Amino acid sequence: MSLFKRESRKSAGTQVWFGRSPDELPNKNLTEFRADIFASYSGPDVGLGLIQQLQLNKENEDEKVNVKELQSQISTSLIAGAPRWNLKNRKAYGICMSLYDQHPVNGKISGDPVADAFGLCARENSAVLIVADGVNWGEKSKLAARCATFGCMNYINQSLLKGQKVDSISTTARAFDMLLTSIDVAHDTILHYDGGLTTLCVALVCPLKESKQFVVCIVNVGDSLAFVFSRQHGVREVTTGSHDIRAERDIRDAGGALGPVNGKDPELHNLTCSMTFVDPGDIVYLTTDGISDNFDPVVTKIAVAKTKSKKVSESLPADDDECTITDNLNNSDVDPGELEDGKPVMLPHERHQYAVKEMEKVIHEFELFTESPCSAQELCGALLQHVLKLTDSKRKVLENPRLYGRKLKHKDREFRDREIVIKLSRSPGKLDHATIIGYEVGCYHGNEDEDYCIDEEEDAAIVTAVYSIFFNTVVVFVFCTLNLHLGSW
Repeated sequence: MSLFKRESRKSAGTQVWFGRSPDELPNKNLTEFRADIFASYSGPDVGLGLIQQLQLNKENEDEKVNVKELQSQISTSLIAGAPRWNLKNRKAYGICMSLYDQHPVNGKISGDPVADAFGLCARENSAVLIVADGVNWGEKSKLAARCATFGCMNYINQSLLKGQKVDSISTTARAFDMLLTSIDVAHDTILHYDGGLTTLCVALVCPLKESKQFVVCIVNVGDSLAFVFSRQHGVREVTTGSHDIRAERDIRDAGGALGPVNGKDPELHNLTCSMTFVDPGDIVYLTTDGISDNFDPVVTKIAVAKTKSKKVSESLPADDDECTITDNLNNSDVDPGELEDGKPVMLPHERHQYAVKEMEKVIHEFELFTESPCSAQELCGALLQHVLKLTDSKRKVLENPRLYGRKLKHKDREFRDREIVIKLSRSPGKLDHATIIGYEVGCYHGNEDEDYCIDEEEDAAIVTAVYSIFFNTVVVFVFCTLNLHLGSW
């Protein structure tokens, strides 16, 4: 074997485990978490600082705290375990915005305020990622998402940090126990501030003991989802256990929510613990449904939905036999070439597969354009830009100035509204609040452009071998040359 041939490391694979409790998942040993934070970012607006504003308002009800004062206090105080929440990095990044239309006359954006929220805290060898999607519109939904994000992040950081030392979260079972408790704290925080309802997805990226790989532990409620992008394996969803990919889904139903759903109780119908292994250089990213639903081929108007028949359902394997699902897709009674209005007819699992592959395609196209691997920041930007472009025609229908500023008779108004509904139904995409956050897995050494996929130890060994061969060659050459000259003399 050539000395210059690099042995490829064993890949983390693509398997995903999920269940209602950590007892249903493999328990793996973790190495020590490092304390130094290199990125702490939240949003939209002041992000987690909103909860501090509420606390200050309660203490000073007669004095209203303005945004500038709040931002100065955020920069000098510890909030949810970090000194500041505007510290971005190419390896840890998030974006939250509205996809809704802006009124051409008064400038108001439909759906305001943005009811999504996110927070991420990245340390040298670990990260916490959280997204929340307030159910429906309004201030209470906005408040619920921010309260859930704050309560969850605050508890996790307090659990990890005891003073300035990182507490020993020694196994994935303990990590999941911490995440599940953080969900309870998030719910209690919503109730404390009289918030509404929200989904929540929280991920903890942990370093495995005696391994260069990492493990991602995720707990989610509702339809906010988590994915992994691997250079070797492409994109995979980690939160498939929280929604049945073989069943028709109503995109208006989140499936579960924190907050006062039934009295003071949350709806935890689809609360799921999920776990997968990842390699250095993989990107873990979380999205609200404003991103994920806009990759569904039925939402994007390139396919037509078809409900699964009983025969198809029976032909598919159980949830714990995921590795054979793709092998059984052709055993259904659905014609793979079936068309409706010139569009392919897709079953729910086919739509899910297409959506994941479409995300992968967008990422790879970005990498082809830039001729370099995309960072977490670039991945978030590429996927959001795709969604913005997709939904542009829908916004243009509603932002047409001719629809406003003139009085219409009742019949004319009804006709106009019908025309708008028809145009919207033909336009691709779904208008919503959209959030995506990403984190590139690896041990951070202070350089946000570092390529984690390059093993420094292996490279050092190769360089040492090259220098050794070169040195030995020079010695032999000099020795032979001297012998030759001595012999002729």
